Amino acid sequence: MEIHGEVASELRGDGMIIIEGRDVALVPYSLILASEPGRVVAEGSICGPEPLLRRVKKAKAVKLALEDGPIVTLRCGGGQRGTRWVKVLKG
Repeated sequence: MEIHGEVASELRGDGMIIIEGRDVALVPYSLILASEPGRVVAEGSICGPEPLLRRVKKAKAVKLALEDGPIVTLRCGGGQRGTRWVKVLKG
């Protein structure tokens, strides 16, 4: 995925979480593009109900359909109380 140059360096909006191929819920996201090219394209956070975010963390395949952009692959990091830190990976 070539996201650099297509969009601004900071991405905010509401995107659809897709867990293992199924649309699950609309969640707010806030991402900042990585400054150096590599496997991690962007980092940031997603917010939502805690049960949903637990599913995101446990799932093997999670994607986020950005509000005005592509569908990206997510890796969930830490977080709690309705927020999870995520990394956007090259697909």
